[in-house]
Amino acid sequence: MKAQQKNFMKTQQEKYIRENILPWQVLRLFCHFTTPPKNKHVLTVSLYPRPLLLMVNSQIHPYIKNRAYLKSCQVLLRASEHLFLAHDSYVDCRNVCTTFSLNDIVAQVHADRQRIKGFISDEAQTQVIAAIKVCPALEKQYKNLILAEVAELEV
Repeated sequence: MKAQQKNFMKTQQEKYIRENILPWQVLRLFCHFTTPPKNKHVLTVSLYPRPLLLMVNSQIHPYIKNRAYLKSCQVLLRASEHLFLAHDSYVDCRNVCTTFSLNDIVAQVHADRQRIKGFISDEAQTQVIAAIKVCPALEKQYKNLILAEVAELEV
């Protein structure tokens, strides 16, 4: 009976986590694809049909800084406005991370609830949307999916 109860509790906890991972949240996920693999902040911009995440970086790479058309794809998140950040950071709107399934995210959060950091401000959301719209490097399919999700959220 205890095993059934434990499985039920795990299922309920995972259901709760799944229902509380939302667009515009910053999560800290372990990324196997980075060199070296490490925990990174990511911004959820869409969850269905699969999670679309944008990487949050502590700095803008010099290559991007020197190219205005790429720099326009970076959005500043001020630590003073986002208390879960230790320092100012940047949302990179050039590439969408599709590496994680919702199950992957739920498993990481289930193992450590501190992985859910918080929501970005309304102003930052507006800036991310604007950056996505003008970013020449972002694939059109992802741009369309994200902007459709945003339009749906505004209704």
